[in-house]
Amino acid sequence: MEAWISALVGYWFPFALVPLGIWLSLVRGNEKLQKIGLPLAVLGIIFVMASPWTAPESDSSASGHLLLSIAGPVLLLAWGCFLAIFGGQVPVGRLPPVARKGGYAAILLGISWLAFMHYEAPPIWRGDINPFWGAWWAVFILSAIMSSGLLAQVTHTIGDMRTKETILMVSICFSFVLLGLIFFMLVDTNATSAKQFRTDIWLAGADLFGTVIGGLLAIAIFAIVITIYERNLPEPAKTNPLSIMEKERVTEILKDVVGGEKDE
Repeated sequence: MEAWISALVGYWFPFALVPLGIWLSLVRGNEKLQKIGLPLAVLGIIFVMASPWTAPESDSSASGHLLLSIAGPVLLLAWGCFLAIFGGQVPVGRLPPVARKGGYAAILLGISWLAFMHYEAPPIWRGDINPFWGAWWAVFILSAIMSSGLLAQVTHTIGDMRTKETILMVSICFSFVLLGLIFFMLVDTNATSAKQFRTDIWLAGADLFGTVIGGLLAIAIFAIVITIYERNLPEPAKTNPLSIMEKERVTEILKDVVGGEKDE
């Protein structure tokens, strides 16, 4: 099989199943499409992660190899956040109190796992470090620091008396992620030099800054367009007052809804 056919069948076709599955899961009015949407997206992700074996000649399979390498710690972090949030004072879907401690342990284990990968065992692809690993790791660290405040706000909002949990989650994020960031920027590891890591951090920061600025500009342009459009709309026509029959009909509906002619 030629290289481009192998890449098309083993990587790009499964990759296309992911957005297609997400779109199908959001379709309204067709339950069959909704049911197959999420499994289709998951199947696409699995085949993308298997692309180092199904499309080994394609350079794009490096991204599938990276997804497979980070799947464990990332899922562990997501599961830990879920347990930490819903293992406390939440109005619905509350988990046993022990789930909260398990969530904190899972978060610490996930962060430690990723830190070990950076320091000792980065993903190896074709005899060298995965080319996407440095960029992803830098973006992940900066995103974790930026999103810690958002996660803390979510934890505090969806529950009652969650100030203690909020402070603890922010402390974990800043103590491990921020201190780890400073350490890796100053100390060479067995796999990556501090200079290379600093370069990746600066590039990732530029990417995130550009993404935020672009998103804000898109929102501002959208708001300006909507404002200009609404200002150019004609004044709405005044409606005629209700007729006697319409008033009687409204009164009947209100009686049915309220439950009779009870005086307030």
